[in-house]
Amino acid sequence: MPLKNNRLHTKGKVLGVRMVLFCLILWWMITIFGFSSATATESSSLSDKITERIVKIIEPDFSELSTEQQEELFNKVSFCVRKTGHFGEYAILGLLVGGFLLTFDWIGQKIRRILFSEGFGILYAVTDEFHQGFVDGRSPQVRDVIIDALGFLLALCFIILLISIHQVRRKNSKEKEQNLVS
Repeated sequence: MPLKNNRLHTKGKVLGVRMVLFCLILWWMITIFGFSSATATESSSLSDKITERIVKIIEPDFSELSTEQQEELFNKVSFCVRKTGHFGEYAILGLLVGGFLLTFDWIGQKIRRILFSEGFGILYAVTDEFHQGFVDGRSPQVRDVIIDALGFLLALCFIILLISIHQVRRKNSKEKEQNLVS
C-alpha cells in the first residue's frame, strides 16, 4: 500500500510541476508578444539604453571617438544587442517548453522531444515575426526566425545534456551500490 501512495504523491508533484511550467510558458509567450508589439521607436529606445551601457563598457573613451566612429560602433553593438535579445527570449522559452515536455512519458525518445519542441519554437517564432508585420515601423525578418530557432534549440540541447549527465551519475551510483553489496 505505501507504494501506491508514493505513486499518487509523485503523480501529484509531476502535475504541479506541469501546471507551473505551463503557466510560465504562457507568461513568457505573452512577454515575447509584448516585446513584438512595441513600435519601432519603443523597441529602439529599449535596445538603445542597453546598447549605451555596453558601449561604455567596451569603449570607455567612446566620447573621444569621431562621430563616424561612434555611430559605427554603436550600430554594431546595437545589432548584437537586438539579435542577442531574440536569441535569449527564445532560449528561455526553449528551457520552459523542454522542461514541460520532459514531464511526459508519452513523447518518447530524446530526439523526438527535441524535434517536437523545436517545431513548436519555430512555429511561435514565425507567428511572432508575422505579428511584427502589423506593428508600426516593424517588419518580419527571416533572420530573426532563424536566430529565435537557434536560441530555442540551444536551450533544448542544454536540457538534454543535463538529463544525460544526471542519468549517467544515477547509473554510476547504482552500480557502485551494487558493487558494495556484492
